[in-house]
Amino acid sequence: MKSTAMRVSIVLLAVAALGVTVICEPLMAAEAKKAPAKPAKPTKPKDPAFEAFKKKAKVPVVKVPLVPKAPKIDGVLDKKVYAKCEPMKFRFITGGSAKPTAATTAYAVTTKKELCLFFKCESPDMDALLKDVREHDGQVWNDDCIELFIDPTNKRQLDGYMHIIVNALGTTSEAKGPGGAEDYSWNPKLTVKTKVGKKDWTVEMSIPLAELVKDVKKINRAWAVNLNRMAYLIEGNEDTAWSPTGQSSSHVPSRFGILWLEAGKVDNTKK
Repeated sequence: MKSTAMRVSIVLLAVAALGVTVICEPLMAAEAKKAPAKPAKPTKPKDPAFEAFKKKAKVPVVKVPLVPKAPKIDGVLDKKVYAKCEPMKFRFITGGSAKPTAATTAYAVTTKKELCLFFKCESPDMDALLKDVREHDGQVWNDDCIELFIDPTNKRQLDGYMHIIVNALGTTSEAKGPGGAEDYSWNPKLTVKTKVGKKDWTVEMSIPLAELVKDVKKINRAWAVNLNRMAYLIEGNEDTAWSPTGQSSSHVPSRFGILWLEAGKVDNTKK
């Protein structure tokens, strides 16, 4: 009897053990099937030098990404190339918080050889868009136009910047020097393309860095730049800029914004 009882006990224990195994194995298998937790993607550290400079600046500051290949200059925004750009929104040139009726947004990138810019110029009066001037270095400012003021030294001298104007036809005017005393003998090798749509017109251009600086291997990090637009609207003209000058004139280098070039190797930010 004792022997039989012992055999029964052993069987029951074996069954019990087997039951535990049967119950545990599916749980262990389920745990094994769970995907391991993915490590959090490291956040890209901010550029401390840029952030500190931007915080102290009294004018708008935007970082210009260095890209491996320039966009196709066709007047159509290449979202891939300009993906890392901070959009530059225009305000009335005299300042204030009012929003322009004709909104303007600009983007900028560089390669190691050229500066590329794209402008989207919205308008409620596209049927009235002025685009008459076809003569190079003509009075392009009398049309709806985009203007660029570029000082690669950031010294902000009245005679130290370049001035480029483009209308919706792609007609350009280029000069060096202050307003009223421009030198139009400067003719940089620009690539410009414009497109006119139903609600806006666009300008895209590339400027060889060699046309803007003496040595492309010694490019300054901070450039004094302003981007402006004149919109001739039915209900009144709108003169706007990325960095408002606080007055009706655009030729105020002390009020230009700053493009911080990733391509810039020379630190000219410390005075």
